[in-house]
Amino acid sequence: MPITTGAHSLPIVSMRGITKSFPNVLANDDINFDIFESEIHALLGENGAGKSTLMKILYGFYRGDSGEILLRNKPISIKSPQDARYHQIGMVFQDFTQIPAFSVLENIALFLPDLQPVYKQKEVEERITELAERYGLHVDPYTIVSKLSIGEQQKVEILKLLLSDARLLILDEPTRVLAPH
Repeated sequence: MPITTGAHSLPIVSMRGITKSFPNVLANDDINFDIFESEIHALLGENGAGKSTLMKILYGFYRGDSGEILLRNKPISIKSPQDARYHQIGMVFQDFTQIPAFSVLENIALFLPDLQPVYKQKEVEERITELAERYGLHVDPYTIVSKLSIGEQQKVEILKLLLSDARLLILDEPTRVLAPH
């Protein structure tokens, strides 16, 4: 069920009683968190406080040990990133999720939900170029990802998310590796 626009008083997403532990580490302990439409939320805390873990649970990268996720007050099951993308939730990770031997265009095409198995290269190139120019994330669509700088690779991650039609954008320190200008 895709996220739709509606009353701002109802959270888009609610996380209730989220607990996640790893061997010898309690990363999240009974966390409650609401995310509202058209708002920017920031999770602040020390390294190892569980911020990324909580967001990876919302994105389906991890499964919580307990708790539930609600989309507009209805329980949903997010067992994988594919489930999250179905619910129009996207995430840019601190670490890259690209195939180094593929071009920028190929990496993005693999991620886009609306492309058929055989995609029109020119169409994808135009979508990449338009968004790259709009947001100042310039990168050559035909460059092999392994040839890009770390900052350029992170720009590809951000472009993938912007092109995925996600309505809820999770950014896990996406600019940490970018140059300050």
